[in-house]
Amino acid sequence: MRTCLRFILAAALVVAFATPGGAQRGVTLTIAQPSDATTMDPGRSTQVLTVNYFHNLYDTLTRWDTNLKLQPALASSWKPAGETVWEVTLRSGVKFHDGTPFTAEDVKAVYERNLAPGKTVVTAGFATIDKIEAVSPTLLRITTKKPDPLMPVRMAQMGGYIYPKRFANDEGAKELARKPIGTGAYKFVEWIKDDRLVMDANREWWGWGGKAPSVDRVIWKPIPDDFARLSALQGNEVDVITNVPPDQMKIVRVLTVPATRTVTMTINAAHPPLKDRRVRQALHYATDIPGIIKNLYAGQGKPFSGGLADTDFGYNPALKPYPYDTAKAKALLADYGQPVEVTLISGQGTMINDKQLLEALADMWGQVGVKAKINMMEMAQRQKMLNDRAIPAGGLLLVNPQSTLLDADGVLWRIWHPNGFNGKYWAENQPGRRFHDVMEQARYSLDQKKRNELYTEATRIMHDEKPWLELFQEVVIYGVSKRTSFKPRADYRLIVSEMTIAR
Repeated sequence: MRTCLRFILAAALVVAFATPGGAQRGVTLTIAQPSDATTMDPGRSTQVLTVNYFHNLYDTLTRWDTNLKLQPALASSWKPAGETVWEVTLRSGVKFHDGTPFTAEDVKAVYERNLAPGKTVVTAGFATIDKIEAVSPTLLRITTKKPDPLMPVRMAQMGGYIYPKRFANDEGAKELARKPIGTGAYKFVEWIKDDRLVMDANREWWGWGGKAPSVDRVIWKPIPDDFARLSALQGNEVDVITNVPPDQMKIVRVLTVPATRTVTMTINAAHPPLKDRRVRQALHYATDIPGIIKNLYAGQGKPFSGGLADTDFGYNPALKPYPYDTAKAKALLADYGQPVEVTLISGQGTMINDKQLLEALADMWGQVGVKAKINMMEMAQRQKMLNDRAIPAGGLLLVNPQSTLLDADGVLWRIWHPNGFNGKYWAENQPGRRFHDVMEQARYSLDQKKRNELYTEATRIMHDEKPWLELFQEVVIYGVSKRTSFKPRADYRLIVSEMTIAR
C-alpha cells in the first residue's frame, strides 16, 4: 500500500511541475534511472547515468548519430592544417541558455580546464593537445603534441561538453555543478536532489532544423529499486526506464541493443595481494562468467578479454576469455602462498543486479579460498572514490567503462593512462613500460594498420596481466511506454531530442 501511495504521489508531482505555475505545457516525458546525478559539471563525472543529463543540456563540437557515425555539432567543419594542427570552424549564431553568444573563447576555456591537472576527471582524453587558440569567434585552432588522428573524435568525447568560459574556473565550476548552462536541446529548470531534475526544450537550439521538439519538458526521476521502476512504467507514471532486469523483459515493452559498454572491476593492483599477477589471474579462473550472464542477466551479454568491446577499433578477436577452472585458480593461489582477502565495492545502482553480482563473485571466490567482503555505497561516494583514485588496498570497484572514441584510445588509454582513472593502480602503464609505450605510439600514429598492430599487442598485455577483472560486454535494455519511440543507442545515451512521443 505504501509503495502504491508513493507512485500516486510521484505521478501527481509530474503534473504539478509540468510548468512552474502547475499548468500542463505541451508534452512531458518522464525518465526513471536508478540513481540521481552526482553533479551538473560535465568535467567531473563520466558515470553513464549522469552523462545522460549532460547530453541533453550541453553540446560537443562533434557528435555521434544513432548509427555511431561522427557528425558536426557546435563545429560545422574541421580540417587538418599541418601534421599537428586542426582548424575548426564553429557554428555561428548559437547562444547559451542564458542568451550569451557561443564563441571559440568558450571552447578554449573548457579545453584548457580539461588539460589542467586535477581540475577535471577527463584530462587523459585531452592529453594530446598542446595548445588551443581562439583565432576568431568562429575559428578555433588546436595544436597537438604529435600527429593525432583522433582529434575530430575527441571533440565528441566525455568532458567535451561546452559551457560559458566564466564557469571554467574553480568558483564558476561550483555554480555550474548546481545550475548548468549549455547550448543543448534542453534547458535546466530545477534539480531537487534524489527527487527530480526538470528540463525544458530550448526552442532556439540549432539542432531542431526548424521542427518543433516532440518533447517540451523532460523530468528525470531517480528510482533506485528495480521493481519500483518497472511498476512506475507499468502504471504509466514514467515513459522510459533504464536498467531493466533482464528476467523481467517479457512483462514490459523493451528496446535493446548490444552496448559499447563492458562490465569490469577496477583493481588496486599497486598493493598486495592484488599486486601479484597470479592472484589476478586466479580470480578470473575462479569466476563462472557464462553462469553469471545466464543466471543474473538472462543471457544478455557476452564474455570478453583484452579490455575492449567489439564495437571499438583495436578489438582483438583472437583473445578468448579465461575459462571457469577452479583447479587452475587454486593452483595459482597455492603458488602465491599467502592468504587472499579482498573487498568488492559498488555504488548502488551502478548496474542491474550489482549487489547480486558481487555476492556471486564472493561465493565463487570463496570456493577457491579467497575471502571477499562486500561494500555497497551511495553513487556520490563511489564517484568520489573514482575521482580521488582512492580504491583501498585489496579493493575491487565495479565499473562499466565505455569508449568515448570508439577506439582503444578512448577506453584503454583514457582509463589506464597515468592520469586516467586507473593510472595509479598498475605499474605497467608508466613511462618506459611496454604497455605505456605501445599505447602512446598508437595514440600518435597516422597509420591505421600500425595502430591496429599496436593495439593487438596492448590487448594481449591486458589479457595476460589482467589488471582489472573483465566480466562481460553489456546489452542496453530500456523499458518504454507505448507512446514513446526512439532508436536505442549502443553508447548508452538517452538523448531526448532523438525521441518522438505520440500526441
